[in-house]
Amino acid sequence: MERSLNNIAFSIYSNKGIYSLLLGSGISKTSGIPTGWDIVIDLIKKIAKLEKEHCEPTPEDWYRNKYQEEPDYSNILEKLASTPTERLNILKSYFENGEEETDPYQPTEAHKSIARLVKKGYVKVIITTNFDRLTEKALLAEGIEPLVIRHPSEIEGTMPLVHSKFTLIKINGDYLDSRFLNTKIELDNYPDLLSDYILKIINEYGIISCGWSAKWDNGLINIIKQCQNFRFNSYWSYINKCNPEIKEIADLRKGEIIQIKDANHFFKELLEKVEALETFDNLDPLSADIAIARLKKYITKEENIILLRDLLIDECIRVKGKIKNATNSNQSLQIEQFQNTLKFYLSNLEILTPLVVNGTYWAKEYHHKFFKEILVRLIQPSKLSGQFNQETFDFNFIPSLFTFYSIGLTATKTKNYALLNELFNIKINNFYSSEAEKIFIIEKLNTSLIGKELFQKIIGENQRTPMSSFLKEKLFVYPEYFLIIGNIPIFE
Repeated sequence: MERSLNNIAFSIYSNKGIYSLLLGSGISKTSGIPTGWDIVIDLIKKIAKLEKEHCEPTPEDWYRNKYQEEPDYSNILEKLASTPTERLNILKSYFENGEEETDPYQPTEAHKSIARLVKKGYVKVIITTNFDRLTEKALLAEGIEPLVIRHPSEIEGTMPLVHSKFTLIKINGDYLDSRFLNTKIELDNYPDLLSDYILKIINEYGIISCGWSAKWDNGLINIIKQCQNFRFNSYWSYINKCNPEIKEIADLRKGEIIQIKDANHFFKELLEKVEALETFDNLDPLSADIAIARLKKYITKEENIILLRDLLIDECIRVKGKIKNATNSNQSLQIEQFQNTLKFYLSNLEILTPLVVNGTYWAKEYHHKFFKEILVRLIQPSKLSGQFNQETFDFNFIPSLFTFYSIGLTATKTKNYALLNELFNIKINNFYSSEAEKIFIIEKLNTSLIGKELFQKIIGENQRTPMSSFLKEKLFVYPEYFLIIGNIPIFE
């Protein structure tokens, strides 16, 4: 769930206003307003009372035996009332606390978090099957006067979605409007005007669904099945066990299913992650995903070049600070110490490596200097004096080696030979000379950096080319980042 939430947060943050919400009755459950199934069970109890029969402990089984049909929300309601106005009066009690109550049902944490996302401009469209007005209340509390479509007749008079700050579509109507839809026949076939309007949203927006079971609203399901545009992703949440209807819709829409604890936790955490992303322009990235999202945002526009440089170099400085004193070049290390140090180096490169790969992949010529600067900063040549252990000293260059190959491989794949040429021509101070002698960086950063026999012992494998094999294995441990590189036969 954590990874899925991160993906959704990145998508919302990076595509502001592109994702719509599809909300069902589960979103309002913790407010005290019952879900569709809760209403079904309560209505069955009312029918049993009229029939002067006992339906406990399983009202749904009593209903099946009594009427030889599955307990369906609309069928049950039709048995109790034949007109929309009569059905409105029956259902009204489920959405209001009662005549003597002065404090009606209040928005949940989910509604409040959604309202915040709307206020920030991340959500511009909500489709809901709910009759209640909790979403409207939450929006009003945030100072948002929502444009609400409660009936197909209201569509023609509304602003186009692209020009509206926010639109709430109550696809089945409002519980205080007798035109609301809740019988099977009504829910199976929406008017063409409404169907076309919803299909346009499904085609043009990403979807985040919560609290919707896909069991009752056949008309809406049929609209979703007509979707032909999958430009933006869709996420279909469920609690406990994913029912086959949701899975079918997710597969058809080429979306993802995500298990959540409940709507409140889901939207609260989603809001927190989006708000955290808002602050990352001034903070160090907390994960590779966030770092890459920022990089892609900056690298596309030349005016963001300072922000891009700060992102790359700040991460380089962070890594250098972490690994700077990892080993003492005056000491000889045991194999286990080499192994632990290698793990330490790789763990500290988990952000920088995919960052430079993606950066190199999208880089223009004026970005090249950043990757050269990263290499020079990481290697930080300095003069040596006195005795030192050659193997330990050379091992300090492993992070630089990994970064060099990360940039070089990506430049090779993208045929960015200009950058490759610049990398090969970088010169640094000779570590072993007391004079101001310069050497090419590639003379140090190559697969002969560590002796073959020593590195075989470190990785515990008798490889013919241990360093090359290890580089290939570890670089491609990030499939989501190195997918863009492909299978480059450079290691062979």
